[in-house]
Amino acid sequence: MDVIHKRYRFKDHCLAIKRYLLLGQGDFFQYLMDIVGPELSEPANTISSFQLAGLLETAIRASNAQYEDREILDRLKVRMMEHGDGDRGWDVFSLEYDAKVPLDTVFTALNMKRYLKVFNFLWKLKRVEHALTGVWKTMKPNYINSCIFMNDIFGVKLHFVSVLRRCQVLWNEMNHFVTHFQYYIMFEVLEISWAHFVDEMDSSKDLDDLLIAHEKYLNSIVEKSLLGERSHGIIRTLFVLFDHILCFRSLADRWFERIYELQLRGRSKSKSKSKGDSQKGSWIDGGRKSLILLSQEFFVKMSEDLDTITKDYSVVLKAFISQLPMQQHIDLKFLLFRLDFTEYYTRVSFNT
Repeated sequence: MDVIHKRYRFKDHCLAIKRYLLLGQGDFFQYLMDIVGPELSEPANTISSFQLAGLLETAIRASNAQYEDREILDRLKVRMMEHGDGDRGWDVFSLEYDAKVPLDTVFTALNMKRYLKVFNFLWKLKRVEHALTGVWKTMKPNYINSCIFMNDIFGVKLHFVSVLRRCQVLWNEMNHFVTHFQYYIMFEVLEISWAHFVDEMDSSKDLDDLLIAHEKYLNSIVEKSLLGERSHGIIRTLFVLFDHILCFRSLADRWFERIYELQLRGRSKSKSKSKGDSQKGSWIDGGRKSLILLSQEFFVKMSEDLDTITKDYSVVLKAFISQLPMQQHIDLKFLLFRLDFTEYYTRVSFNT
């Protein structure tokens, strides 16, 4: 045991896997997601793994990962999984850790495949959180700079305030779910499983004990993260939830880009009006009316899209919450309590 711990630094490699495959190095992954996002939005068959490897190195140098032992960082590599038609970079990107001899006695090919499965799940969860943060950044400036719609003469004030408020309510509901679910995964699953693994690792008397402790650690993560054999149904529901949140991000980008365009047109019309007072009626009869009509049509369409995405998200969320009590692992009951601590979803389901 001294050889595997001191000469081959087994615990250091376990910690490295926790940091870089289980997303424990938060600042590194935040920066990585910021810089690889545009690249991963492209079709998978157009993305260069060499380009992504360069971005990985940039993220390492820009975060606290730069202080990691170089031997460990050299084992961290970008892996592009097999992809089909229509796949984006987000669907095939992953990281892998090269566990060399003799560490591959513990980190077998099968175990590394399970780590990859957990990484892909955590990466998607991180992407969803990143998307919601992007929506918030998009909404706030448009809310603050929305003065062109707050003037009664444009006739769209109430409609604008209404759809913006509904957009923020939906964002809050999605953010509530993602925040609590991410807390459950990162702390109640990963950190607690790691603490138990460290205790068993330190008390292991031989390699067999170490193998059993690691297997128990990995099984705990897989089962509690809804990635086990008995959780196929609920994990599919969860991925549908993620897809709805990503769809909301895509819609929000288009909505607020259009709102920004309408604001610019409104300001330019206002300037034209102030400069051309001698042609007073032309602006009122032409530009102003067309802008009001465009704004009203846009907010009606935005309201319809909000109705659709809100309904779809609510249906899937209720389905996910209703499946949690049927899961075998006791910790998932705590997740249910965190998501529905006010019993709001329970009352809604009962009433419907």
